[in-house]
Amino acid sequence: MKEKSARGRPRQYDTDAALAAALLEFRRHGYTATSLDHLSEATKMARPSLYAAFGNKRAIYLRAIEHYIAGSNARRNHALFATPSLAAALDGYFMAIVGIYSEGADYPLGCPVLSVITGEATADPLMGAELSAALGRTDARFRERIAMARDDGQLPPETDIDAVADMLAALQHSLAQRARAGTARPELERIARSSIALILRATGASIPS
Repeated sequence: MKEKSARGRPRQYDTDAALAAALLEFRRHGYTATSLDHLSEATKMARPSLYAAFGNKRAIYLRAIEHYIAGSNARRNHALFATPSLAAALDGYFMAIVGIYSEGADYPLGCPVLSVITGEATADPLMGAELSAALGRTDARFRERIAMARDDGQLPPETDIDAVADMLAALQHSLAQRARAGTARPELERIARSSIALILRATGASIPS
């Protein structure tokens, strides 16, 4: 959508497109190595306009992540919760995740949060809070799905929901870092599927043949 000025005169940039372009630069170069010149070129906005619209580099990143989360949460939740089968849900979710992490033929992108700001999280409280929030969203999403599977009989009543969710979250984090390191998509898919199978077998899941 086009941003409008206080006087109703449209500015010459599209907020959604600019934030998506900015996030792509952060994913390509990492937070520290991404300069305002990178962001200016990617968004096709002069540096003063970029700063006036979104703030400094940290503010641009945080705004871009907020925009990304708003657009991706519905897709992730659909993949994980739309089908009753836990096995099918996990497969659909992780294949979608691998697709996100692997996009971009010229750069190993990985996760827009985990692969971009891990190094900054200890020194910058806001970045640390963003990283913690990202981990928390992943944990909560898996806990909810595992609880659902236990309640509908796909997992034993004694299933440790937190432990299974932790294993799935760890798998997601591993895939993010492997993608960032350049692991090819077919290998990421193999790792995801073999890990899901091991986790389901370890939990005693009831998997339709």
